Amino acid sequence: MVDRAQLQRLAQEVETLRKRLDEINLRIEQVDAVLAEHAITDAVLDTLLSHEDGRTISTHLPIGSGVSLPYRHDGEQEGTALVDLGTGVFGERPWSDVRTITQQRQADIQHLRDELKEQSDQTETSLAKAAQTFNQLAEQLKQPAPSATPATASPSQEESTPEPAESSAETTPRRGRRRGMFGGDLTLDD
Repeated sequence: MVDRAQLQRLAQEVETLRKRLDEINLRIEQVDAVLAEHAITDAVLDTLLSHEDGRTISTHLPIGSGVSLPYRHDGEQEGTALVDLGTGVFGERPWSDVRTITQQRQADIQHLRDELKEQSDQTETSLAKAAQTFNQLAEQLKQPAPSATPATASPSQEESTPEPAESSAETTPRRGRRRGMFGGDLTLDD
């Protein structure tokens, strides 16, 4: 026989797994945004590196709030860019070095995303199993317990058929008091 405590534990496990799955999916979305940003950076650096020698490159760099600064690179030499080297330390590096750093970061972030996706898949599988087990046990709990004698089993089955999910408080005999609008709960009128 299935007890209510076991069913409650399974319900809590299902809820915990759902929350974890939501958190993992949120992290995946955040990682996807960072990957998209790195892809744009790589495309810009690739364009800068592939310009013809002696040609001028000019663009506008956004600094936020709809404001951008003009940027112009003249000459045959490779330009430089400031790059975050870690822990808030920035360094000036040639575009090719910056592109290498960006591509390595992108690969690392992709690896992180793959790990998060794996965790998401595992959590989703665990959630499905826990939910299925919960549903099976809930169905077993709804079914009436078999009695020792067949003569007494049929009247109790007939009584429990109209109301399939009665709680133990609702199965106790009425005491002559008027029931509230929401089952056996007390209301302000009581």
